Amino acid sequence: MNKFIKKLSISALSLGLVAGTFATTASAATTTDAGTSTTVTGGSLSINDASISPFGEITLNGLIQNLTATVEPFSVVDATGTGSGWNLNIKATQLKTADGLKTLPFNSLSISTPTITAEEGSSSASVIGIGTGNIDSDTGVQLLTADTDEGMGTFGITGSSLNLNLQPKDVKAGTYASTVTFNLVTGP
Repeated sequence: MNKFIKKLSISALSLGLVAGTFATTASAATTTDAGTSTTVTGGSLSINDASISPFGEITLNGLIQNLTATVEPFSVVDATGTGSGWNLNIKATQLKTADGLKTLPFNSLSISTPTITAEEGSSSASVIGIGTGNIDSDTGVQLLTADTDEGMGTFGITGSSLNLNLQPKDVKAGTYASTVTFNLVTGP
């Protein structure tokens, strides 16, 4: 009987050691930290698809007349990643005939207020400054302004038009042309 108790005691002791080993192994927790990184490179500041429809023809009637041309939808993209802000200035040359002998007075051509829509993930469009006025002047018009840390992302510009004001005292029959420049620069 002694042999049986010894065997039972040794078996119980062995089982206790094995169970203790499993318990120790199961309760030991380990953690590992893993790092990651990325490099973000800035893109460009750009204006895409800016164009203007033609004014069309008009017959003078001896009264003040206005012609309207649509500024086609375009976009401003600030992918620079700098938060420097930007300005969009629009300026037109004086309207004149191809031979340069007939001109319309400066300040005959104005631009209306556009609608701005921010693409998903872009800065808010509501904080972008909007201007309007005569574009065939010495300075043109600062149409849009994004302050520092604003204007980042892509913005759709729609709903704007050019208005040509024809005063009977200034207009002679002919075909007039002007070059309209959209100038997008960094800085508020």
